[in-house]
Amino acid sequence: MDTNIDKDSLLKLANNIIDKDDQVKIITLSDELTISQVVKFFERQGRSFTKTMIQNYIRVGVLPPPVDKRYYTKNHLVLLTLIDNLKSIYSLDEIRTVLEPIRNNPDIFEDDIIKTTDVYKNYLTMRKEALDRWKESLPYLFDSIKKLLDEDGIKENEKNVATAFMIALTTMAETIAMKDLVNGILEEYIKK
Repeated sequence: MDTNIDKDSLLKLANNIIDKDDQVKIITLSDELTISQVVKFFERQGRSFTKTMIQNYIRVGVLPPPVDKRYYTKNHLVLLTLIDNLKSIYSLDEIRTVLEPIRNNPDIFEDDIIKTTDVYKNYLTMRKEALDRWKESLPYLFDSIKKLLDEDGIKENEKNVATAFMIALTTMAETIAMKDLVNGILEEYIKK
């Protein structure tokens, strides 16, 4: 590993993630796309969907069926993007459970408590705020890790890789703790 890890490089990494344009570029699309057109659209966006994946999302109830059994709308595309983001950590069952309370009729978008586009916009806002809070915690994290590595007697020439490892491990632990919290929220407040 040639790159030294420091607060500035991690702040730059977090800022790159925050600045990443993660919005679905749907403005110019018609509201009637076939499943093949949806797959091609996402290929151009750098996302990987297959017809089977999309059909599975419908089958398990996390995505409404296409209009007239054939056409996908902009709302489908936005929801697919959200699902794509969430499925890296959460199961489809967990995603469906989280979405259920705001989706009155799971087969349509029109009666949702919160519009699909607003759900995704809010998700992006909250993700940015979470990364901002993480950036604010960096000085404490570096001080804490430095202290631990000094106590463990880590050699100076090994501190860079050990620091990167500890930051990754700490972030993984936070992710697991938050996933446990999500599961508690699902059990206590949503699945009732």
